[in-house]
Amino acid sequence: MMIERLVAELDAAGAVPADWRAAFLAVPRHLFLPAQVWVDDERGTPRPLSRHDDPDRWLAVAYRNVPVLTQFDDGTTRWPDTRGEVCTSSASKPDLVLSMLDALDVHDGHTVLEIGTGSGYNAVLLAARLGAPHVTTIEIDPGLASSAHAALAASGFPVAVLTGDGTQGYPANAPYDRVISTAAVRVGELPLPWVAQTRPGGVIVTPMRTDFGGSVPLVRFTVDTEGTATGRVVGRVGFLAVRSQRTPEWTLDNLDPDDPAAELSTTTLKPWRVAESHDVRWAIGARVPRCVWEHQPPTHR
Repeated sequence: MMIERLVAELDAAGAVPADWRAAFLAVPRHLFLPAQVWVDDERGTPRPLSRHDDPDRWLAVAYRNVPVLTQFDDGTTRWPDTRGEVCTSSASKPDLVLSMLDALDVHDGHTVLEIGTGSGYNAVLLAARLGAPHVTTIEIDPGLASSAHAALAASGFPVAVLTGDGTQGYPANAPYDRVISTAAVRVGELPLPWVAQTRPGGVIVTPMRTDFGGSVPLVRFTVDTEGTATGRVVGRVGFLAVRSQRTPEWTLDNLDPDDPAAELSTTTLKPWRVAESHDVRWAIGARVPRCVWEHQPPTHR
């Protein structure tokens, strides 16, 4: 079977945690992919792929260790258009999914809140491991939430899928033993509802980003009895921001050279020497919140 070949490939890289093997084998990934998707070619350029036009290739892609792009520009860019600016939903690489679930460290009887349902694949793996009644998932995009709900119901794991802003959590089912986000939050802006809705000793796993860009660390927080979350980096991932924390669109044209509050400084450091390092950009963004990187080529007169 194709899923078994994928597991063998991931096993060779040591990417299948032993306690997730049964759940991973039990869930057909292709059931959680739309019929029309985009897949990056060898140059990293998204190319449209249809189950109706090329069913064999579509199915093969479902069981490769690659991300499958399912939405661009919050759905305003329609398939098969390849001119979309930003991918806003995808089925993540299976090894990345497994690494995040491994960091979550779930155990029998745990309840889990997931932020960012997407295709529903992450939620169904949690349900296969813990049981559907133990999983609550939130998706801000109504279309994605509806598709995920249908896929989860058809798979036999009717997870509760809610539509709304996941940064607010879902207090009705709290407290949770584990909270996991598949969308990145800003450093210093971990949503307080997640902390408040996690029971003492519980765990929150989320990517952390900055507006300055750079690397996106995966951080594992533990919530103590005082309601404080303390975390450490456990990996590096590539996720987009939760919608309520996206970096505002900004260009150098927004600058007012006569702004009396502006501070002018100069440096002999070539800025691109800093900006070309993803780790350095993340460090700068963490120290200077809401700082945005913008490059404007020189003009010659």
